[in-house]
Amino acid sequence: MKKTRFVILGLLQEEDLSGYEIKKIINIRMSFFWQESYGQIYPELGKLREEGLIEQIPSGAGPKAKVEKIKYRITPEGNRVFKQWMEAENEKDTIRSEFLLKMYFSTQENSEEMKRHLMEFKEQADQKVALFQLFYQELARDIDMHNNHRQILKVLGLGLRQAQLYSDWSEEMLEELK
Repeated sequence: MKKTRFVILGLLQEEDLSGYEIKKIINIRMSFFWQESYGQIYPELGKLREEGLIEQIPSGAGPKAKVEKIKYRITPEGNRVFKQWMEAENEKDTIRSEFLLKMYFSTQENSEEMKRHLMEFKEQADQKVALFQLFYQELARDIDMHNNHRQILKVLGLGLRQAQLYSDWSEEMLEELK
């Protein structure tokens, strides 16, 4: 079963959201361990609505709004399905990184390419560090924003540590390749 539905249901337990807002939250809070595209989110919103797990609600958009923003709310049945998933066994986690695969197979002959890949990897890690620090500080100010707020901070903290580790490791590898 696709996990997109559980990401959506979980976020809708926190607050009513539009598809755009769901994507934005995933990009900011979850990007180090989860990705979803609009092409996954919007069709799943339709399916969840058809199944009665979420409902569409009026956005309250003002008269100047060009397009009314559609927001969604989780239903009691959606809460039940989400709770069932939370209690179920986890599937095995998988990590896939094209960069690490290339690094694994690199040799002295392609060290210039690897330096370039390493610099890109470090730059991405540094960007994530900055983003996670900013978001962590923002969330830490209002500690009871969501009923799972402390868990959000813990997971974000792990993402921050992971991004910092990737940045530090990349720096060490670049030094070795000099």
